[in-house]
Amino acid sequence: MSYTNVKQALVVQFRVIHALMLRETKTRYGRHKLGYLWALFEPVLQVMVFVVLFTMGGHKSISGMPLILFILTGVTPFLLFRNTMQQGMNAIDANRALLTFPQVKTFDLVVARALLEIATLIVVSVILLLAAASLDIPVKIENLLLVIMALMLLAATGFGLGMAFASLTPLFPSINQVMQAVLGRPLFFTSGLFFTAEVIPQPGRDLLLINPILHMIEMLRSAFFYEFHSDYARPGYAVTSALVCVCAGLVMHRALHNKVLKA
Repeated sequence: MSYTNVKQALVVQFRVIHALMLRETKTRYGRHKLGYLWALFEPVLQVMVFVVLFTMGGHKSISGMPLILFILTGVTPFLLFRNTMQQGMNAIDANRALLTFPQVKTFDLVVARALLEIATLIVVSVILLLAAASLDIPVKIENLLLVIMALMLLAATGFGLGMAFASLTPLFPSINQVMQAVLGRPLFFTSGLFFTAEVIPQPGRDLLLINPILHMIEMLRSAFFYEFHSDYARPGYAVTSALVCVCAGLVMHRALHNKVLKA
């Protein structure tokens, strides 16, 4: 295949994914008067609920980190992972009618949903940080590049798992509920959203550190806050886990592609 053909194929795929993202945006937010503001609802609600609970417990900071920013740097990164996975895993079933168009592939459906979710959560995170700064909460990021890296690892992990489950869901519909139960609430409470690894006593700490999402959030907070450094975050483990998830998702999608189309 020549360079020109590759370039044309990439241009077509980019246009397809862009069109799918616009359609998904209109479908998801265009039906509400508040539109895109609905995307703020879940993270704002969760951050405020847990800030109130911690405040009632007498906490103004966690390990030297301001409480609101501590909760914010746990909840929104986790939502980046979880929502990317959930939107990706339902992409094929929810948009099967679009596969009648020859330009649209199952891969495009998953990528479009994942990219929209990633873009949405990044915008929401920036808005929430600006809101925190407007409340005179000092927002100082120690290492922006490492923060971006941690967010990319969370997004990649969510994308890889979403791609894998998107290929399995049409064949085994019940896997959706099983994965929600296994990777939903349990991960929510064990990924370091409301604690740091250093406060967990052994042997519980070693057990929780099996979870790569905990490493990614510890990495993010270490890069975000001047006041905090994690001795337990393992970047190599986090990167390897994200790559394994992405590769497994792509391989599974390729292997099951024909069966998914016939399901």
